[in-house]
Amino acid sequence: MRLLTKNVFRQLWRQRLFTLLNVLGLAISISACWVIYHIVSYEYSFDDRLPDKALTYRLVTGLAFDGKESYNGGVSAPIYQAVREQVPGAKRVVPVFRQWINAVNIPGQKPLDQEEFKGIVATDAAYFDMIPYTWLAGNPATAFHAPENVVLTESRARNYFGTLTPEAMIGKVLVYNGKDQKTVSGIVKDLDYPTEFTAKEFFFLPPKTYPLGDWTNTNGSEQLYLQIDNRADTSRVLAQISNIAQGKWDENMAERKLPNTVRRWFRLLPLEESHFSTYVREMDVRKASKPVMRGLIGLGALLIILACINYINLSTALIPQRSRSIGVRKILGGNSGNIIKGILTETFVIVLLAVACSLFLTKTAYSFLGNIIPDGMHDHAGGWGIIGFLAALLLGITLLSGGYPAWLISKVKPIGLIQRHGTLHRNGGGGVGLRKVLIVFQFVIAQVFIVGAIVMGSQLNYNLKKDMGFDKEAVVLVNIPWKLQRDSVYRDKHFVLAEELKKESGIQAISLGREPMSDGYSSSMFENRAVQAKEPVRRQVYKKWVDTAYIHLYNMQLIAGRNLRASDTTNEYIINETAVRELGFASPQDAIGQLTGQIFAPQHPIVGVVKDFHLRDFHTAIEPVALMADKKNVGTLNIKLNSADPDTWQQTLKKVEQKWYAMYPSGSFAYKFYDETLDAMYKQERNQSRLVNLATVIAIVISCLGLFGLAVLIAFQRTKEIGIRKVLGATVAGIAQMLMSDFAKLILIALLIASPIAWWGMNRWLEGFVYRVEIEWWVFVVSGAVAIFIAMLTVSFQAIRAALANPVKSLRTV
Repeated sequence: MRLLTKNVFRQLWRQRLFTLLNVLGLAISISACWVIYHIVSYEYSFDDRLPDKALTYRLVTGLAFDGKESYNGGVSAPIYQAVREQVPGAKRVVPVFRQWINAVNIPGQKPLDQEEFKGIVATDAAYFDMIPYTWLAGNPATAFHAPENVVLTESRARNYFGTLTPEAMIGKVLVYNGKDQKTVSGIVKDLDYPTEFTAKEFFFLPPKTYPLGDWTNTNGSEQLYLQIDNRADTSRVLAQISNIAQGKWDENMAERKLPNTVRRWFRLLPLEESHFSTYVREMDVRKASKPVMRGLIGLGALLIILACINYINLSTALIPQRSRSIGVRKILGGNSGNIIKGILTETFVIVLLAVACSLFLTKTAYSFLGNIIPDGMHDHAGGWGIIGFLAALLLGITLLSGGYPAWLISKVKPIGLIQRHGTLHRNGGGGVGLRKVLIVFQFVIAQVFIVGAIVMGSQLNYNLKKDMGFDKEAVVLVNIPWKLQRDSVYRDKHFVLAEELKKESGIQAISLGREPMSDGYSSSMFENRAVQAKEPVRRQVYKKWVDTAYIHLYNMQLIAGRNLRASDTTNEYIINETAVRELGFASPQDAIGQLTGQIFAPQHPIVGVVKDFHLRDFHTAIEPVALMADKKNVGTLNIKLNSADPDTWQQTLKKVEQKWYAMYPSGSFAYKFYDETLDAMYKQERNQSRLVNLATVIAIVISCLGLFGLAVLIAFQRTKEIGIRKVLGATVAGIAQMLMSDFAKLILIALLIASPIAWWGMNRWLEGFVYRVEIEWWVFVVSGAVAIFIAMLTVSFQAIRAALANPVKSLRTV
């Protein structure tokens, strides 16, 4: 064993360049896999420690408007009481209703200065039966005995009461929204595992009688969890819930004599799928995508395969240089088993060194990836899972990478190895053929990534550069905190501020209203009663409350009618071209003067039609929209800066800040450039693009390392041929071109194979966009040119070195 270890390290040192290349290639891939494993294992670990997780479900609501289906994470508030009373298969019914709090005060202390108090829910004792919190003070049996009780997590309690002991916090009083007084009845330890149950404060939700109309409301803030009896049929439980809700829905519609324009249904979403339910609309909830997770796993596997191929190519390239030592060992009695053991030990040591290097690379990767890393992941890092993963990776890569070179060396004949002819060339030739196949495979993967990087970059650029129907340049957004809007001291001051800002020379225009394209939206069912049909045309229409300066500031094109007139309430509409078509008007001019509005609400005239503009990201088609005035709903300042003089922008923004603080409290001012807001809407796609770009670089680097190894091998095996060609008058350039042309052919073959694969993959990715770029032919040309240039740069040094070698020496030593 000692001799084996000594021989292994002697060999690694003798071929230290190749050792370094192998360690580098493997370390890069292992580091990438380490990061991917950390991300994937974190995302799949949500609520793993929750008892009866397999029997826990969320009830979510499906809604269909105008034939378009969507899911909402909430339910109608009264459902939980009906399910608890009428559905025997539901063992535990847990309502979790989010509370909107804008002020929390502790009597006798200074008010807490916070924009919004998040993580506050109303629930009942069933919540603490479902989730086994550790109670630091109080107990679940008595925590909700009184309706004015509140339970706090340890972190929130520390935020309120500092260093008091949990027992001393019991009985403390908190005042919410300046009027609702609550008494602390329990302190629980924060959950120390990834979970979607992130609430920090728990109010008691008392039973009550809900009005019939509440059965038709679906509020995303009102969520319902169920733990089903293990003997119950979930489909039967769901059918019972649906029948109860539909009966109340029909009763309400009949009582109010309303048309049924919405289809609603329910789904029992398993808790283990909840974190991945990206199709369910929810506010302030981060979710993971299972297709993205599978893509990451596939990416990690590909990078490991590329590194193993690279190791195989470099290792087999060294066989000719190790021929004499291997031959002598075989003649002196060394059997194939010992030689295989030695090669696998060398591989193990190299992989072990690569794992050690990946520690540093992984830390570097975390800092580079930034926003791609899920929030909270580092708080749940390490553990036996990582150790087991690295051990499995170490063993697997050792066998996968070292197996073929060890087998190849063990099969060659010793006499041929020592004489350096015959057997070596025959075995080596077959090896070269396999290595060429592996090189082609590596560059197929690399070129797929190159095409992906180009297409993703083009689509992201298209998302931001395409004409959106409005001018976003030099626009700054300042949101009026809703807490201030509802405070009687600051109410309506944003109108005064807007008038003051109009006096600033650095501001071209200013408007109050929600920006044209955003994540948030509000919509209602509008109708057109003027059409010649039995029933009026009804369509879901997006609503935006704006002022009279809005269209001018965003340079929207008014194609019919006029602008809105100043008003404190809604009394007229401007609609877009899509709304004209969807509501059944023949043309924009035909819509002018017609009445429309929400069902069973006052109708108002359409006074203008604007050219279509994008309301949401490019994944979604342009929807009908109505612009309207309403003083109570304009809470965003849209500031158009002087686009001709960007150097003055910061100075202008400082003046805006000064005027803001003349009216609002300190610490409340914040602004964002609108183009940055639009860019943030494509965060997921940008993260995917960054991952593909990084994978492209890694794939190219690893492929080039393997290509370098193949170049060394081919130059060695063609040493005699090169010497003869030089004696016969061949030039250095001609020989270098001969050697490099072989590799160019491999890259072209890889391009032919990669092109349809890349086209299919990127076309699938682009299907998620309604507005998208086309995959042009030049993308594949550029991909091939980049791959060929990098490959030629990689092999050129070895090719020129072989061409410059002394032919006399070459012919004598071969």
